[in-house]
Amino acid sequence: MIPGTDTMIAPTSAFLRLRRTSVLAVVALALIAAFALAPGTASAQSVPTKISGTVVQGTPGSTVAAGLTVVLLVVDEQRQEIISNESTVIGTNGQFTFTDFLTGPGLTYRIAADDGEYTPSVDLIPGEDSFSDVELTIYDRTQSLDDIRISTYSMLVPSIDRSQRLMGVLGVISVVNSGDRVWIPDINDPALTGLDLLRFNLPEGFLDLSVESNMPPGNVLEIGTGFALTNPLPPGEFDILLTYVVEYEGDSLTFPLRLPYGADQVRIMIPEGQGEVVGLGFGEAEGAIIEDTAYSVVDGQNYGRDSQLDVEFSSLPTPSLLENTENFFDGRGYIVAIAWVAGAAMLGLLVYAFFFAKSRGASTQQATPGAYPEYEGLGRSEIVETIATLDKRHDSGEIEETDYAARRAALTQAALSARTADEDSDGDSVAQPT
Repeated sequence: MIPGTDTMIAPTSAFLRLRRTSVLAVVALALIAAFALAPGTASAQSVPTKISGTVVQGTPGSTVAAGLTVVLLVVDEQRQEIISNESTVIGTNGQFTFTDFLTGPGLTYRIAADDGEYTPSVDLIPGEDSFSDVELTIYDRTQSLDDIRISTYSMLVPSIDRSQRLMGVLGVISVVNSGDRVWIPDINDPALTGLDLLRFNLPEGFLDLSVESNMPPGNVLEIGTGFALTNPLPPGEFDILLTYVVEYEGDSLTFPLRLPYGADQVRIMIPEGQGEVVGLGFGEAEGAIIEDTAYSVVDGQNYGRDSQLDVEFSSLPTPSLLENTENFFDGRGYIVAIAWVAGAAMLGLLVYAFFFAKSRGASTQQATPGAYPEYEGLGRSEIVETIATLDKRHDSGEIEETDYAARRAALTQAALSARTADEDSDGDSVAQPT
């Protein structure tokens, strides 16, 4: 990898991408504004004939190792391409010199010290920079995160798509290494976890994460709770810029913002009238105007290491009734609903047919008086037994439907007119069924 190039992770999901176009467009504009391009190459350039400088040790008590290599990269600015590279070994007191290299209009130069995982570099533009006193600083290494701290953690919500309940987020995190050694993770450790890396958590369910920084080259690792960086972090302050989209439910979103390295300041900005934000240590919301847009701003200061802010977004925009209907049909949820209703109706019909059709069919038949003399004189308990026997014969196919319905109707009428108590052969009375 070319020293000094930014690190970026490509979007991780295409889910709802078409619906996020307006949100991401605003985020992209903010991204461009935050990372404005540097001035172009000067039109009138003096052609350098020599590049010289020194490699120095930034960790007190340490020295620059002999045999360190310094690399010169010649870059064609118009094509954004490295067209030549040269190298040399440092001499006494860390000095180096290049005299044989390509020159010409539109060419710029990058000088880098090849110090293993960390390669400090300097960019030189003819006519704007000195080519005779270049200084490259190297440091001893450390894997301790004790000197790492967040200076500012800013979250800007440029836009919210209420119809899909999507919130686009632009974050800028300023990281400070206040020590005198370069922090480098041991990525060769087979037991490496996110705890060993420079890590940051994001809201649950984040999508389309993109990360850039002006830190030395490294990699971005997306993990379940957010992302982690393998970039070396030398002494000084560096910025990490990130964008992502998060989907919220109802009109609220919970973000357990964790600060493993602490933070001097945390600031969250959301368009006025589109939500409220509260969190640990936040003061009252204040107004601010950014690019002609009014924002509500909350912030807190001086958070210790391993703090958790539990940020709560509430009163976020929600879809209108029309938008809810459109989303319902766009998502084809109506197909599921229709299938469910149809299934429930069919189940109801089956239940009705199974439990009530026979009795209803029987009750609608008009019984002819005296048509079944064998039923006359039966007591109510005998009628019940006869109906049960009749039902069994019908279910087994021994009696036709018409005859069955007529007989059942006759028995029903007989039950209504039966005496309220039956005398058995011994003269005992049988209680009337209730």
